[in-house]
Order: sequence, then C-alpha cells, then structure tokens
Amino acid sequence: MRCTATEITLFEVHTECVHLVIDSKRQFRLFCKLISRMAEPQKSLCIFIHFSEEQHIPFYVEVFVNELAKFFDEVVLLSNDRTLTSVPAFSDNVVIVFQENKGYDFGRFYNYFKSIEKDNYYRIACVNDSNILVNQLDNVLNWEKISGFDFWGLVDSYEKPWFSTWADNHHIQSHFLVFHKKAIDLLSEYFESVDVDALLNEKNQKTLRRNVINKWEIGLSQFMISKGLKTGCFCDSQEFTQRFNIPLDSNVPHLLPEELLANGYPLLKKKVIFERKKFFRKSPPDWKKLIRNYGNPLWKPDTLIEELIQMKKDQ
Repeated sequence: MRCTATEITLFEVHTECVHLVIDSKRQFRLFCKLISRMAEPQKSLCIFIHFSEEQHIPFYVEVFVNELAKFFDEVVLLSNDRTLTSVPAFSDNVVIVFQENKGYDFGRFYNYFKSIEKDNYYRIACVNDSNILVNQLDNVLNWEKISGFDFWGLVDSYEKPWFSTWADNHHIQSHFLVFHKKAIDLLSEYFESVDVDALLNEKNQKTLRRNVINKWEIGLSQFMISKGLKTGCFCDSQEFTQRFNIPLDSNVPHLLPEELLANGYPLLKKKVIFERKKFFRKSPPDWKKLIRNYGNPLWKPDTLIEELIQMKKDQ
C-alpha cells in the first residue's frame, strides 16, 4: 500500500490510538521510513548444534552458549536425544531442544529451520560444538556490524576434498555461520536445490559425511555466492597461508591455532586437542598453554582444561 495521505491515524500503538498530523513532505518521508522499519523482523536467533552421549551438558558448551546469548535474542541449544541429570545455569534467552541426530549439521539445522517462522528473524546463526570458545565474541560481533555481509563466518577455506563436485571449492567453514535477511530468504531455495530426503536417508555413514561436506560445507557457500550475496569471514585464510608459507588449501584453524588466536580468533578446534600427532605439520601444539595464554581468565580455564583432559581420555 502506498502512503499518500498527509493525515494518518495509527491504531494499537502501545494499546492506544495515536493521531498524527504530518505537515510537510519531509515529515511524511520520515514517517514512512519509520513504518517500514517497524514492519521489519526485529529478532535474532542462534542455533547451537550439540552432540554428546553424556548425561550432562559439558562446561565448554555452557560457556559457549552463554556467550552467544549476549548477542542473540534467542539461543536454541539443539541437543541429540538423551536424558540429562543436570542442566547448567544458562541465560534466560536459552532453551534446550532435543532432536534426533540425523544428517550431521545439515540435517540438524534443516529440521529445526523448517519448524520456525523465518520471517520473524533478521539474523540467524548456525554454530556447532566442534570448537572450544576460549575468549569473548565482542570483537567478532562488533566487526559484524561494520562488515555489511549478507552471509559470513569466522574463517574460510579453499580445501578441496577428492569427492568434491565443485570447480570452485572456496567456502566459509560451517562451524560458525551467520545468515542475514537476504541469506535467510534464500535458505528455502537452497534446501530445494539439494535432494534432502536422499541425503538424510543415506545409510552409509562415510557416504553421508561426504555428501554433507560437498552439499553443505562447500555447496552452501557456493549457492550464496551464485546468488550475488555479499559473503565474507572474520579471518581470511588466504592471508594466513601466505603469511606463514603453507598451501592455500590448508585447514588454517587446524594448522595455525596459535597464530589465529594471537590475531583475535576466539576458537580452538577440538581436533587440535584430540587428534594424533601425524595430523600436524610440526609437533602438536600445547593446547593447555594456548587456553591459559589466550583464554578468558574469568571463564575458569583450569576447569575447562580438566574437562578436556577427561574427554581426551574417554574418547
């Protein structure tokens, strides 16, 4: 509906009737702009994907989720089906939703996304528990405000797995993705472009994992790029591969964890802690030292380290 009147009555604004008399074109334009903004979605949502066979929520997940809750109106801790004997003290805007663990992150996010009213949100994040949050997200989320990206993440990658069907394998790593309104509006079309049923019903776990990497990890970024969206990341992997003279297709968070942390990257991959020595180009990093040197001292680093030591023993 076009605004053409110069005298407008608004009903049900804070339960009262407000009568406005607009006596200039400038006031009229400002009024229409205000109404347009009022009609836009005002909420943000973070979907945190978590898997564990334990009967409690790990401390590292509690820290990560509560930090995310500072920057999103709603945070959903999407847990696999299990019985919890205790629940941490989460922020008031955090809810736990139990869900079948099907299709890795792709299936988990897809099944929850289709249950929400996407038009209610201007910003949706998909974050998983494959990393340890060692420090605050303030720098990242302040950067987001000035970046202007429609779709972004913490770090990108040029890795090309042998089974990839893409000519260009550049993608944003899927452990931390943020969709703004243009990207949210395209998610349904993206899912339609993927044979979701075939992917989710795949019984061979190796084939399933490869399909998820090809269609979600790489394919999602390529889809958004093909639609002309502005995409980007907080840490540019190409900058790090050039600076430290490693191949462009290296997994930077895996090979350069300390270098990333020293440049404000707030995460430490769990693979850095749990993988065997042969996966590293040099000796494995002293992950306990990294947490103590770069971690937030207010987040009980010793408690975190003790938990990770136990998790490493149990795997």
